Amino acid sequence: MFSSEVESVESIEAVCTFVWSFCSEAIWFAAGFLVFRICLRCGILQPGLGTNWLLGSPPKKAVKSTPRQLSQADRSIASESKAANHEAVLQTWTAAKDCNEALQVSTLQAVCQSLIQRRPEALCDEFVDYLSKQPHLARPGTLHPLVTTVLESQRPALAQELIEAADASKFSSAVTLRTRDLVLAAMAEKADVAEVQKLLARRDNDDESWTSGANVAVRAFIRGDSVPAALQQLSELRARQGAELEDATITALLEAACTSKETSVDEVLEMLKSATIPADAAGAAMAFCLRREDARNGKALAQHLRLQQSLPFHVVEPLLKLLAKHDEEAALDVLKEMQQNGMFLSEGLCGHVLSRSGEARHLRLAEELQRYLRDRSMTSLATYKTLMKVYATCDLLDKACNLYDDIIADGIQPDAVMHGCLSKFAARCNRPELSDKLFNILSAEGAKSKDSQSYVWLIRAAAKDVDKALGLLRNLQETNSDSVDSAAYNSVLDICLRGDRLDAAEEILEEMRNKNLMTLVTYNTLIKGHCATGKFQQARNLIADMRKVGLKPDHASFNCLLGEAVSAGNFQEAWSVFEEMEKSKLAPDNFTLSILMKMVRKSRSSRDAQQALSVLDRSNVNFCQDEVLLNTVLDACIHLKDARRLSRVLHSYEQSTLKPSVQAYGLIIKAYACMKQTKKCWSAWREMTQDRGIVPTEVTLSCMLDAVVSAGQVEDAVQLFGKWRQQVPLNTVIFSNLIKGFAAKGDSQRAMEMYREVKAEGLRMNLVAYSTLIDAQAKAGNTAQAQELLQQMEADDIEPNTITYSSLIKGFCLKGDLDAALQTFEKMLSKGIKADTIIYNTMLDGAVRHGRFNLAEELLQEMGNTGVEASNFTLSIVVKMWGKRRQLDRAFEAVREVVQSGKQQLDSKLCTCIISACFHNGAAKRAIRAMQEMKAWPNCDGPDSGTYENLISNLCRAGLVADAIAAATEATDLASGPGSSLKPLNVIVLGQLQKACEQK
Repeated sequence: MFSSEVESVESIEAVCTFVWSFCSEAIWFAAGFLVFRICLRCGILQPGLGTNWLLGSPPKKAVKSTPRQLSQADRSIASESKAANHEAVLQTWTAAKDCNEALQVSTLQAVCQSLIQRRPEALCDEFVDYLSKQPHLARPGTLHPLVTTVLESQRPALAQELIEAADASKFSSAVTLRTRDLVLAAMAEKADVAEVQKLLARRDNDDESWTSGANVAVRAFIRGDSVPAALQQLSELRARQGAELEDATITALLEAACTSKETSVDEVLEMLKSATIPADAAGAAMAFCLRREDARNGKALAQHLRLQQSLPFHVVEPLLKLLAKHDEEAALDVLKEMQQNGMFLSEGLCGHVLSRSGEARHLRLAEELQRYLRDRSMTSLATYKTLMKVYATCDLLDKACNLYDDIIADGIQPDAVMHGCLSKFAARCNRPELSDKLFNILSAEGAKSKDSQSYVWLIRAAAKDVDKALGLLRNLQETNSDSVDSAAYNSVLDICLRGDRLDAAEEILEEMRNKNLMTLVTYNTLIKGHCATGKFQQARNLIADMRKVGLKPDHASFNCLLGEAVSAGNFQEAWSVFEEMEKSKLAPDNFTLSILMKMVRKSRSSRDAQQALSVLDRSNVNFCQDEVLLNTVLDACIHLKDARRLSRVLHSYEQSTLKPSVQAYGLIIKAYACMKQTKKCWSAWREMTQDRGIVPTEVTLSCMLDAVVSAGQVEDAVQLFGKWRQQVPLNTVIFSNLIKGFAAKGDSQRAMEMYREVKAEGLRMNLVAYSTLIDAQAKAGNTAQAQELLQQMEADDIEPNTITYSSLIKGFCLKGDLDAALQTFEKMLSKGIKADTIIYNTMLDGAVRHGRFNLAEELLQEMGNTGVEASNFTLSIVVKMWGKRRQLDRAFEAVREVVQSGKQQLDSKLCTCIISACFHNGAAKRAIRAMQEMKAWPNCDGPDSGTYENLISNLCRAGLVADAIAAATEATDLASGPGSSLKPLNVIVLGQLQKACEQK
């Protein structure tokens, strides 16, 4: 009862409050109206300000403001200007000006264009004179369009002349600061620093005007790619008291720092350190870093911004997206920071970041985002699909399958696509129960919808289960026969072929023929199926079958055949397919070229390789737009050591906008190393790790270490290894590169230290690592250590090859222990390893060096018996042997025999060896005759500068100075000839010749 009375009183009070509020508003309105009328009557306010009904007087007739009608001159000038008839425009203009006719602004702009084309020198006088006679047109609305028209013709100096003429004619008020800034910007874009400084100097007394102009100049210098000038102007702007940077200027500076090679983000941020970077400018700059995938500069910008404020959402959002792909640790920190600052991550943002983290295989970040979504009940079918794709990309199919329980727990209904994918994943990771469960669900959904597309997903989910796929097709035919299309048949056909059920495949094909459902996809599926089962000829015959039914084979048809032929090593058949493809007027696409580049790698025929590369040269495909193609091209050129093409490919890459993956960076570094461009190897490495924040893989690190070691920068390689060894999974190849570096440096002790580290890491040595290590110890004379390593190698079930044994044999030969070398040689032969030219040369060289000539002859005879071909080095050793044995005729006989056979191209080093043998036997004159003889050998490179230097030096020692001078003159003439490959003589040899001449 009491409560109802209280409610009644409260209701009455509410009504009274409403009535009083209405009355008070009415009283105040009446009072205001009364005061207003009194002011009007007393003349305090102008009558024209009040409305007519308020004054109580009849309304005055309003004057209508209608736009001025176009005059005949306006229309004529517009028409002639459109036709680019500049002379006619100027004639009409002169007549209108003489008649003192007022023209439209658009007409004046047309006149301006004609004056620029015909009489630019008269432009300023013409318009100043006209505006003086038409003062009502001397306003900003006229002069600004005219200046803009002049600037559009790329004539900022003429535009400035027009402004100065206006100032001088006492209508400078028509020139606004905006117009002056427009001209200043045009000057700056053309990098006319002197003129910009001159224009700014005129504004020195007006701080606001100077600041505006300086900001405009900085932005314009940047637009004109004059970054140094922009930075200089920025320094002046920062130094001037009271001058402030505009937001647009800061944004332009940060964008320039990210793109220009003439400055860096660090430098620009240092110049801006006392300035507050506006949130909008920071957000725009971070978004720019995201578009360029520039993680390094993005992180530098974020670090600077944190010093002045917490990062706002529109800065941290693009930062998170950027780091999701390039730096997982930093991305996790940013995600944590956003949550601590109470920022909300939408489902769309989480999905985008999930997708980018999946591209980089950043699983921890993906799973952290999933936890965020689940904790807030924000998961959706789209986010689960994205996460599932991440797991599939990382080949973690078991984790992808585990998502199914979470999806159901979150009350989300998977669609047919997700059911199909999960069913496939479950089958592939051996989870039959889940696979069957998902398949049954998908089957039930398909039966309900009786939709062909649902059944297609079901069929594809059947993977290689042919009977299941056939059953689904028959079920669809029974429930909805009209919806059975070629897609369903093609899916079943693919499964039948992959499952090698040719009987079922023939049955499906027969049905498709009867229903006229055979499509290009059908034939391509058949080609793919036959290629997969090794039935290449049957696949090839399908091309003719396609043409019979009026279908044209496409790139997929030929590429499948081409890929199978190359994989099988049937290169002749591959070229036959390629020729047929060209006859079909199908130019090679990216896939075709990738397959041909694989042929270059696989074929032992230089003809195949060169033919494939010539196809690449002729094609119009931009291989820098397709990373897979770029990788295969680089790999092929590296394999062939084709410096010319590598240089062209790398130049194209440098000019492109391609952002390589970590795998591609490995090949790019390898290519630069092949070109001996170590600085560019480092540049690519810094771009990957610093600029883009990508963590290298073990393969990429190995490529970089190999490049650095090959350049002799072993200590730099050790530092690089130390920096990354905690972040990159180590493998034997990485250690092998360091072992190779120490071996090349002659530091066998540190090479052994690396070996011990390999063992400590629990890694297994490989053939290359052991061979390199044995070579290092053998060269250092540690043959006992080398033998121990050989025994350990065999204990690790790694079979030594000829290179391994050659290194050990060479070590024994260097020490003069030829018996041990022979024992090792015989051990190698007993293991069934055939000796090659290199190992025979090693043994021969050791035998000749230590005077074991009988052994050398035995080895030469054995080489002939076993069919091992002699090389130039072999022949050089033979010449040395007969020279040492004082049987110079035998040396010449050996060489002439090879010359007459014509089977071998002799090199210049052999020529030098012959000259040395002659002088060793005191036959100086014979050396001179030999020099003339070897020039006539048809299969010989002839003497080089080293040969001439050897001859001249020995002739000087023999006192035959005149002959030495003749040889030197001949060498100099040859070296100075056009296109000569002969290098100029060494200064030491020339000094020796000079000394001999003086003594004579």
